[in-house]
Amino acid sequence: MFRITKILLLIAIIVTLGSCSKYQKLVKQGTVEQKYDAALMYYAKDDYYHSQQLLDELIVLLRGTDKLEKAYYYYAQTYYKQSDYIIASYHFKYFAKTFPKSDFAEECLYLSAYCKYLDSAPANLDQSSTKTAINDMQMFINKYPNSSKIKEANDIMDVLRAKLVVKDFNNAKQYLKTQYYKASIYAFSKHVKSYPDTPYREEAMYLTIEANYIYASKSISYKQHERFTNTIAAYNDYAAKYPKGEYIKKAEHYKSSAKSFIDKINKNK
Repeated sequence: MFRITKILLLIAIIVTLGSCSKYQKLVKQGTVEQKYDAALMYYAKDDYYHSQQLLDELIVLLRGTDKLEKAYYYYAQTYYKQSDYIIASYHFKYFAKTFPKSDFAEECLYLSAYCKYLDSAPANLDQSSTKTAINDMQMFINKYPNSSKIKEANDIMDVLRAKLVVKDFNNAKQYLKTQYYKASIYAFSKHVKSYPDTPYREEAMYLTIEANYIYASKSISYKQHERFTNTIAAYNDYAAKYPKGEYIKKAEHYKSSAKSFIDKINKNK
């Protein structure tokens, strides 16, 4: 059994070496036509690495010929198939721009945006890549409004926008956690206005009350009246929207305490 395994391994090594030798000979001595056919053959066999190496040379050699379009399409695909999404996105977009009438143009513009989506950062990281992905996907939707990919594109847009919502809300919470109360008040209010369908609306409105209250309590005396008044105003907004909300009891506590401070301040005037 061991001997058979050893023989099979030896055969595999010989075949591999033979294939490598054949490939190197093709690279050094093959004609443009031979390299083109081989590139497509390697691609068909899912050998994207060797296909890419040949196509990298061919997209220069085939300029001005009718084979460039197909060669460039598969060149972009080799990056995509190897999960190199940033470079793939670049080449797909370049293809769509260079060959706007190609049968592959719509697919390539979509894949360019889709690669940006695949490369977009998790919600806890900087969302520049997510915003770029949204812009590119919107560009595809605008360019091909009747595409069969429209529903999928819109679903992806929803996923990307959800990342922005999470990131924005967490940024506001971070301001509160690090005691930048004025910044957190602004960030929570802006979050609710910028994302009217946010799943964090109630929590954001409640945390606006909390941030206002703490900000007021830590303020110098002559500014406290105004800031406790803002706390009550934030409570009124929350209570009007969520009279039986999850945070209503905590909100009422901050409102009552803020009112007591205001009454005390008024008495000392």
